[in-house]
Amino acid sequence: MKTFAITDAGETLINQLIEFIPSQLMPSRTNRKTANYVFHSVFGRKVHRYDGIRIFVTGENVTPDFNTSDYSVGFDHLTFGDRYKRIPLYRFYIGAYTNLCSPRQDPTTILSTKSQFCSYVMSNTKDSAPERISIYDALSEYKQVSSGGKWRNNVGGPVSDKIQFQSSCKFALAIENSSSPGYCTEKFAQAAQSNCIPIYWGDPTIAQQFNSKAFINAHEYHSLADLTDAVRQIDQDDTRYLSMLAEPWFVDGKEPDELKSESIQQFLGNIFSQPYENAYRRNRSRWGIKYVKQKIRH
Repeated sequence: MKTFAITDAGETLINQLIEFIPSQLMPSRTNRKTANYVFHSVFGRKVHRYDGIRIFVTGENVTPDFNTSDYSVGFDHLTFGDRYKRIPLYRFYIGAYTNLCSPRQDPTTILSTKSQFCSYVMSNTKDSAPERISIYDALSEYKQVSSGGKWRNNVGGPVSDKIQFQSSCKFALAIENSSSPGYCTEKFAQAAQSNCIPIYWGDPTIAQQFNSKAFINAHEYHSLADLTDAVRQIDQDDTRYLSMLAEPWFVDGKEPDELKSESIQQFLGNIFSQPYENAYRRNRSRWGIKYVKQKIRH
């Protein structure tokens, strides 16, 4: 029986990915360095101690290193044969993702539940993009933004239920910790799950996947003043607000084919169904060995 190990990673994300492996191909878990397959992420370099087939999985804004890994799952818009699959982090938030794929609720009913302007749940600005602060500050000059995280909390303490907290607000700030094409985490999806209009900053290509009529894309505005003015106009115009609430989340109202369960199963099935020695992709000869030694030294 084939085996797999997990290293250099928090296990939650990888365990969610493993659920997509077809049951008849599922290897058994081991802690041994002799594992046939090793899932790994960004939190260390222990993966170099494993000789098995390496599968990189990340929820962070990190581009895969195909000299280290045979296969990768990440955010980047890449094409690399059968070695790479783009699966943004929001795909693994099952409740939020199911909501993105479902018909929208009645807009008038949603509006009737909104008692506050805008929410923001953020706890750490260390090593983060300055937009996480500047967009909050700009909107706060118009109306109070309810901050439910540890950072600048103004609601009596950190909230225990992000979705419930956001649900009372017309808008929700969904701001990534950095900006890179394809890097879209759970923040947009959770704002959508809360039936808010997301005010989004992070992935400049987000409109390729999500319907731009359903949210406010900060990347489309030349200044914070322009962004704030756009939010103000929608906030003060119920007709415009309701029309946005009626729009489907995905472009054309369809779940992207590449994010469907069948597509993810096919990617993983290809790894685990082919003869083991044929499944290797990284360079394991002279220069591959040199590269690994350099990585370990540094």
